Amino acid sequence: MLLGWLGLSGALASGACIAFLAAGDPRRRGGVVLARPGLRRLLIAATFMPGVALGVAGRWSDFLIWVGAVAIFGWAIAALANMRRTPDP
Repeated sequence: MLLGWLGLSGALASGACIAFLAAGDPRRRGGVVLARPGLRRLLIAATFMPGVALGVAGRWSDFLIWVGAVAIFGWAIAALANMRRTPDP
């Protein structure tokens, strides 16, 4: 009954961590550091935790859904974060 929903909810949680990492990336911000290194490491670990939990639990179909959805979310977040803003006239 929960087939797929567990993997998708884990992917949404991982996608939120990726979005926070992209928002606080010092290279994208021009040297302004918004997140401390400890917080960045915690977010990186939290990004992979749903996948580890699904793998340990043996929910392989949900794990594959998580891997695919996180890849797509990460790609979309990176594409949106790299958009150039045009100056207002």
